Amino acid sequence: MKKAVQIVLFLIFIVLVAIIVYLMSGNLSLKIGAVGSKKNAFEDYKVQVFSGNGMHRVEMRDLVTSTGSGKQQYYRYDIMFEMADKGSTKVIQNQRDQVAAIINSVMSTFPPEELTTEAQRLRVKRLIADKVQEFYPDIQIKDLYFTNYVYN
Repeated sequence: MKKAVQIVLFLIFIVLVAIIVYLMSGNLSLKIGAVGSKKNAFEDYKVQVFSGNGMHRVEMRDLVTSTGSGKQQYYRYDIMFEMADKGSTKVIQNQRDQVAAIINSVMSTFPPEELTTEAQRLRVKRLIADKVQEFYPDIQIKDLYFTNYVYN
């Protein structure tokens, strides 16, 4: 008798799990389908353009880069490009995936210890600007700023 009750309870449990899986199957398929739809790793990076009063800025949000420490650490940050003209902002905006890859390639070479002083951060900013201009020689970067910088 005890064995029969255990079997019945087990079967009820299996039926409940099957019903839950059936009801959620639509949600699960959407999540799985969305992962395969990206064309590249940087597609979801948000880019916002600010123009007015002679200023032209492009902000790239939610960049994540491994640190150059060799450990499982990362930087998470937004970066703002101050450009000399509107055409330069368009290049950064339209080429955001390549620009994000360039930024990540520079940032990933620096361990957190090398970004503690203002002079060190200025050096990294200059390297990023130089590398971006190396790939896009027609743009003019006046300055760039890290915003929402988090190290973990």
